[in-house]
Amino acid sequence: RFHVTVAKIILDIMKTQLKAQSFILLALACHHVCQAFTSSSTVLRQKCSHVVASTKLHSTPPATPQELIETPSIWNPIKESLNSVPAFACTNSEGQPLQYNVGGATLAFFYTDIEAAKTELAKASEEMSGENTKLKLNPFPLGEVFAMGAQNMALLIPSSDSLTAAGAPLGMNPVGQQVPLFGCLSMVETLPDGTSDIPLFFSEKEAKEAMDMALKSVEDEKMKDQFEVTVMPLAGAIQTQAKELGKRTFTYVPEQSSLDYLRSLEKNN
Repeated sequence: RFHVTVAKIILDIMKTQLKAQSFILLALACHHVCQAFTSSSTVLRQKCSHVVASTKLHSTPPATPQELIETPSIWNPIKESLNSVPAFACTNSEGQPLQYNVGGATLAFFYTDIEAAKTELAKASEEMSGENTKLKLNPFPLGEVFAMGAQNMALLIPSSDSLTAAGAPLGMNPVGQQVPLFGCLSMVETLPDGTSDIPLFFSEKEAKEAMDMALKSVEDEKMKDQFEVTVMPLAGAIQTQAKELGKRTFTYVPEQSSLDYLRSLEKNN
């Protein structure tokens, strides 16, 4: 596996930016997470009658997500890395996510794509225009959202573009699909403790841009052929971290549009 200096520089820059954004994200969202499912006034809205399962992106982990989050020594470092990524939900005036009826279960919907979340907010606001409820978008830390999903309280919805990039049919309903991640496994940083750290992106385009930056320092054309962006489901990445704790870790990189939205919230607050 090839290690390049520029890849390490990219990782260092991303980690600095993500750490700063993570503090903003947690400050904005912490109280929403605590309140999300504790009030009987949570808005309920019918959304869909079934969830379509994906075969291409499906990953069968060696242990269930529920078992994972009940093992703090393993889950906590993974949750910390996930929490630098925002997931967006339409919420009521009290900051509680809207809930949707999905296949007989009532779940909160969280979007990895800010634009999809904005579209859902517009639809929900129009449908509920007659009710005395003001809806808005709120960011939530992805680690907390994953834990909610493990407890069958939430559903994480990927972007349509990421599904298409991962090989799903064009126009597939993203509700119920695995969240695909993109990364070049040759872009590795070896941490001081010997752990291998690889960046995983929520956007294929941004993963390729990072890889192309790394390739600028590679003169050997044959070596360049070893670099390619591959797809991995979020659930699979988390299970890999859990299985190889202390040996391999991932830096989860949200889409730039998500970070831009967080910065806009910071300015407005």
